[in-house]
Amino acid sequence: MRSIRYHVSTKLSVLGLLSIGILACGEANDGGTPSTSGDTPDGTTSGSGAMVTVGTGGAGGTGPGGTGGSATVGTSGSGGASTGQASSSASGGETSVTSGGSDECVVGQTRGEQVAVIGESFIAATHGITQQIENQAKASGSLAEGERYIDNSVSGTTLANDQIPSQYRKAAENGMIKYVLMDGGGNDCLLRGDGDAALAAAESLFETMAEDNVEKVVYFFYPDPIGNQFASLKTCLDALRPKMKELCDGLTAPKCTWLDLRPTWDGHNDYTQDGIHPTAAGSVATGDVVWETMKANCVAQ
Repeated sequence: MRSIRYHVSTKLSVLGLLSIGILACGEANDGGTPSTSGDTPDGTTSGSGAMVTVGTGGAGGTGPGGTGGSATVGTSGSGGASTGQASSSASGGETSVTSGGSDECVVGQTRGEQVAVIGESFIAATHGITQQIENQAKASGSLAEGERYIDNSVSGTTLANDQIPSQYRKAAENGMIKYVLMDGGGNDCLLRGDGDAALAAAESLFETMAEDNVEKVVYFFYPDPIGNQFASLKTCLDALRPKMKELCDGLTAPKCTWLDLRPTWDGHNDYTQDGIHPTAAGSVATGDVVWETMKANCVAQ
């Protein structure tokens, strides 16, 4: 009995010391009081140098609402840097969206003359796609009121025979083009039945853009044509599409983003009256999805 009481008493004493130690650690802070630098939104606190999961950064760190800092979701400590994806700008900073922690996309830094739109009648029939992209850009603060993109698209043109490429060169004469929005290959298939010539011309065009230091391209490729009269066109486009996508996806200079318009147009016969060219509704829908792709890839923001 004596031995049992001794062991129980010893264990209770140890537990008591541990409890006192835990209580002391919980109360301890730099000044003996709960720290407010680095408080998290749920009311928990951290001392200097502690790691905060979501909330304002500790001294020298960054976090939502940090004066002069960039708003992030991530971790920070005293003097540390936050990682993660930014959601909004802090007071005194510029509005921005970041992706991947290190790449920053600043809104409102692109002038209209830095963006070229090239292609054929899918764009040029009404220029409604370009107008809708511009409307979205202005609403988002990415394009100043009164500015326009350089839209050199011309109906009936092809990638081959230097037609669409010449539209780019004309836009690039001032040496300011940083971003290109384009289609191409439709008339190569419709008028010539030659998708391979379009592919070769696109390869050469992208090489020229790289030499001119164009940064990014959004290549939006056609929805399926509607109507039996376009059966051969669809066959040619179906063969060209994966080849052109492979070319675009493989580019690093300029960085090319591929946009397949088929999902956007699927089930919307109202987007075209003649089976190929967009109606006003088709132009708006196309312009909107192009703009969302531009935002997601920091193109002309």
